[in-house]
Amino acid sequence: MIKIWDKKTGSVFLRNFDEGIMSTLGATPDPMSSNDPCYGVTVPFASGAANVPVYFSQPESLFKKMVFPFITINRDDVTLAMHRWMGVGQLEYRAGVSGTQMVIGGVSGFSEYEMKPQAFPHDITYTISMWDRYESSVQAILQKVLKAVYPVGRLIVYDSLKLIRSYEYYWEGSIANLQEIIDPVTRARGYALTIRVEAELDLVDPYTSGSVSGTDLSMNRS
Repeated sequence: MIKIWDKKTGSVFLRNFDEGIMSTLGATPDPMSSNDPCYGVTVPFASGAANVPVYFSQPESLFKKMVFPFITINRDDVTLAMHRWMGVGQLEYRAGVSGTQMVIGGVSGFSEYEMKPQAFPHDITYTISMWDRYESSVQAILQKVLKAVYPVGRLIVYDSLKLIRSYEYYWEGSIANLQEIIDPVTRARGYALTIRVEAELDLVDPYTSGSVSGTDLSMNRS
């Protein structure tokens, strides 16, 4: 059984993990891209450090406009992972409801408790793609990404109450070598890395239930 916490926690869904991927890459909001809002990450190129845009999706317009370099993140599959399921009735937390604390027969407790069922385990895969015109510069971006996203690591995620959660992730497959034809004489060079996050999604709302009565407490005392 997993530990049942005695304090409330928030919920997590897809967006929380999306933000966790950005944070792991070290990407921060780019205030200079007001017309096309995105994140940015600093990459040490041979010619000097530069801010590389990070987009969540694969915008085809980037190729049409030939805006290089850039990084894209795609959320691919979200797969139920029942092999990590702890069973029906497992709780994530059982916390006393504020204002209902009482003492019966010398035993302190709450008359009502809020309980939250265990989140459903899912595997979420993300593909991180890096693009530029030249091999040397796109390798600099690849190196930056690989230094942030290890073959095995932990993804830090903030839930709806801004509490920290940690989830394991793993590389999936190989580092793919990409190439895109811009026009008959111009090509874009790129690499792609896919990772799998052992995530969870909160799909059941917390509920409130009364505690045992004073009589129950007396009967259970030795």
